[in-house]
Amino acid sequence: MATFKAISSVDLTALINELQPLVRGKLSNIYHLEDKEFLFQIHTKNGKQYLKVVAGKWLCLTTAKETPLKPSSFCAQLRKYLDNATINDIQQYNAERVVVISLEKKEKFSLIIELFSKGNLILTDNHNNIITLVERQIWKDRTLKPGEQYIFPASGTNWKTITEKEIAQLLSKSDKKNLATALATELGLGGTYAEELCQRSSVDKNILPSEVTSAQYKKIFAALNSIKTDLLTPKGYVYTDQVIPFALQNSTPLKTTATFSEALDGIIITTKASPYQKKIITFQKTIEDQEESCTKQENAIKLNTQKGELIYQQYTPLQKLLSIVKELRKSKDWSTVAVELKKEKKIKVINLKEKKIIIDL
Repeated sequence: MATFKAISSVDLTALINELQPLVRGKLSNIYHLEDKEFLFQIHTKNGKQYLKVVAGKWLCLTTAKETPLKPSSFCAQLRKYLDNATINDIQQYNAERVVVISLEKKEKFSLIIELFSKGNLILTDNHNNIITLVERQIWKDRTLKPGEQYIFPASGTNWKTITEKEIAQLLSKSDKKNLATALATELGLGGTYAEELCQRSSVDKNILPSEVTSAQYKKIFAALNSIKTDLLTPKGYVYTDQVIPFALQNSTPLKTTATFSEALDGIIITTKASPYQKKIITFQKTIEDQEESCTKQENAIKLNTQKGELIYQQYTPLQKLLSIVKELRKSKDWSTVAVELKKEKKIKVINLKEKKIIIDL
């Protein structure tokens, strides 16, 4: 079954194009579902829409409306500033996994969604100063906390604006083991899209990047442009182990959907436990732990009952043996007592250090 753990730069480009109908819509409500997961209710000319955001992972339009009873303090702050705000723009920052939603009421705000690493959701004013955010973070080159000016993460190669000449320069200097790896890491496409680029350009993915010819650079650049064209009008293609916004060459999808969001939403909903399912799982685990504890207690009771019955059966000889030990201790030391006790057949071990005797019943 297809899975979806985190969004890629290419995926995000497709989704940004898909989210454009939300522009000019009104943000009518915000729900903080759990941790860094949020649901934004937006009224558009096409009706009510729901945008699901999980900072650090993904976002998509959804049909599932989950509404917690009480908003978090962070959610309450977002509502205070953004209730009924108009969405002026939705953009991806360069080719990074960062979304910038520009909003306006009496003042202008930016809602910045970071979909990489630990993820974050940040509200800034029109001077880019942080008003509030879901999590304070300190990075090597930037600090995210209220009052600080928001600084975007450092950008890598922008595959959306790169030229044919720049691709040639990038690959000619690459020390990666093959073309596919170079395109995946240095162009920032990721493995799936790098291999698709090789497939579309008919260039062997296993050749060294330095061996790519000028004619092949042209093919690679043309193939990249064809992918960018496909991302303008994304659809959902569900494969065995992934969800893609366009059809992969030489691969047959298990399912197709009208939008990329629909495919993502379907996969994410089916792979994620609902709050009720989570409670059921917790209760089941508690019951299993209690049943295991009961079994251990029952076994312990049976064992100790058997021990008690055995001791009771041997009560008379044991009592006699204890009397002998007491009498010997009155007049002799433990080493002498040990020598005397070894004459008794039932005694298996004598521990002088701990003054213990092990008896075979």
